[in-house]
Amino acid sequence: MLDGLLTCADQCEIVGVFRWSARPGGHGYWDATEADFQKRIQTAALNDIQCKGMNAYEFISQLQILKPDVVLVGSWGEILQPHLLTPDTPLMINCHPSKLPAHRGANPYSSVIRTGEPETGVTFHRMAPQIDAGPIILQRAFPLNDWETGDSLREKCAQTAQNMVPELVQLLHDHLHNGATLPMQEQDPSQKSYFPQLKAEDGAIDWKSSIEALSQQLRGLFPWVACYGILENRHTVLFYDPKLVDLDPQTSSSSPPPMPGTILSHERGVIRIALNTPQTVLEVSQYQFGKPGQPTYWPLWLSRFRGPFILRPGLRFITSKAKS
Repeated sequence: MLDGLLTCADQCEIVGVFRWSARPGGHGYWDATEADFQKRIQTAALNDIQCKGMNAYEFISQLQILKPDVVLVGSWGEILQPHLLTPDTPLMINCHPSKLPAHRGANPYSSVIRTGEPETGVTFHRMAPQIDAGPIILQRAFPLNDWETGDSLREKCAQTAQNMVPELVQLLHDHLHNGATLPMQEQDPSQKSYFPQLKAEDGAIDWKSSIEALSQQLRGLFPWVACYGILENRHTVLFYDPKLVDLDPQTSSSSPPPMPGTILSHERGVIRIALNTPQTVLEVSQYQFGKPGQPTYWPLWLSRFRGPFILRPGLRFITSKAKS
């Protein structure tokens, strides 16, 4: 969105940027992307706001000093309180990466994939006290590919949002300076859906699930939540690079077929696990061991070393919703 705004310098002035990592303690979210974001702010000589959060009254003070007409919000980790959504505050516009009112919530990248939606989109809407519930100003839809992951979809939504910003700025410019009515369409409550934040338990694999459902789970949770299985009720095994692999028909013609969740082979550090369809297996080479219901895990190097002794062919992962 910042890149999109920087292309509209003749129609808007950026009076400040507030980064999530600029809050006290926010550097726990620091990564290469965040460092690049900060560098772009510095290169453009923009005001890099430092506050406890948007709901803090020091942020209200910033609004009183900077006097923006609009605050554009994206991927922010706070629910804005009513004192920010009054007629006396600037127009608060949120960018939400779904086709609202569907897939409200913290991670629509994941939920649209896991529920098998044929398309998704990006929505700019006026913020309301309810989560992702304000009237729609601008929306753009696009189809989902069968290979889409949460990570690739996040990038696609970010690019779509960037491309939409100039049109949004034009609408706002005409509204604020030319008296044009800002288009706002109320969301249809009958079409709304909400999905909560992702949890570790979402990664539990149901070994009897269809290949389509498993594919949606693996792709939708990446890169936020590791899928996992419970081996013989003794070890929780996190899978960091799981992929579905189609076998040669002659290779998969054993009779009777192995039970879903059975380890078929463990060769050269790669394990193959039987699924509900004999022609397809789950292949994993990066994994980590823990105990069912406990939050601690062995170090990766120890998991790698012990793997051949624990992940033996013939052993079986059980279907369990136990906490990882």
